[in-house]
Amino acid sequence: MGNTIDTLGENEPVPVSWWMPRCILLAGILASSTLGALPAHEGEAATSKAKVVDLSAIRRQVMAYVDSLHVPGKPYGCYRDKPGAAPSLYAACDVAILRTIMGEDLRTSLTEKQRREWIDYINTFADEDGTYHGGRQDHSRAHANGMVIGALGPLGGKQKYPVRLYDAFDTPAEVGAWLEKVDWRNQWGGSHLFWGGMHCFSWSRRCTPEWRKAVFAWLDANLDPDTGWWRKGVAQAKPGIDGLGGGAHIWPIYQHHGHRFPYPERVIDSILAMQKADGCWLGYGNYMELDALYGLAYMTSLAGDYRKGDVAAAVARHGARLTEVFPDYLRRGPNVHVLLGVVGTFGLLNQMMPQVYVDRVTWTDIFSDLRLYQTYAVEVLPTR
Repeated sequence: MGNTIDTLGENEPVPVSWWMPRCILLAGILASSTLGALPAHEGEAATSKAKVVDLSAIRRQVMAYVDSLHVPGKPYGCYRDKPGAAPSLYAACDVAILRTIMGEDLRTSLTEKQRREWIDYINTFADEDGTYHGGRQDHSRAHANGMVIGALGPLGGKQKYPVRLYDAFDTPAEVGAWLEKVDWRNQWGGSHLFWGGMHCFSWSRRCTPEWRKAVFAWLDANLDPDTGWWRKGVAQAKPGIDGLGGGAHIWPIYQHHGHRFPYPERVIDSILAMQKADGCWLGYGNYMELDALYGLAYMTSLAGDYRKGDVAAAVARHGARLTEVFPDYLRRGPNVHVLLGVVGTFGLLNQMMPQVYVDRVTWTDIFSDLRLYQTYAVEVLPTR
């Protein structure tokens, strides 16, 4: 069923009574749990021999590649997934998000015509149930919903229709049954449903504190205290890989709403144990690398001094090799959705090792950046 709490008309501004308490909450979260630099004594040990990386040069290289994917004669925001491919919904969203996490404010850098064309182009993929067609074959419509919200927020746009996929879990009574249906054995993919569904709904004007309480109660109760992974009692199809890939799509709801994750030390142990000798977790250019760095950054912000030296060394090792292979990776013409993950990895390196990965702008990542989760601003609310 649909929850109609705070159901404003689609063109009505969000009232101060709704957004002011949330702004106060966000300010506190950003001040207390930012994915910041490692402590000085750890950072110095990890970076004393590291070569400074000019992220502004990488930013220019990424933008040159992205510009080459724009389709001439089509609306601004119409991009190909890679050279020679057809334009797609994901490419349009990927580019908006990666430009945002590289420090660009699209509301000020673009003309009104460019923003409008980009927003309208994304919404050409909208179906009447609020989902978006034309996504990636290996990703769900819930994941596409998260990508659309991540793009439209920075662009200042709105979705075309109310998102009805929330109806399956939008009351506290429905939360547990819906979470039971997630494929926790194959949770790297299964967690996409949570990220683009439940997490995005957690920032909807339809969402209530009671709903979030029910979600956190289920998630906390189903964590494995020995590994920090979900789901306790369920064997992972790919041990470690599914736990990390799944966790990365769920941890943002903890970080963004200030609910403390119960076992940060165990997640740090699990991620460090998975790193390979060359510094990667699954392979450079894979989203698992982004997931691992985000996990280390977020869990370190909760775990005090726990294994800070090991974390710093792991991050430095990964960053050095990523910087080395990146030019060849970009020359091979990667899919822009995969490139988004690599850009986010550089963003986490900028946050965790700012003395080494330098730019005049601050880079972010797709998980921690709240600008990418403005459901309350982009949603069109149901009328009933």
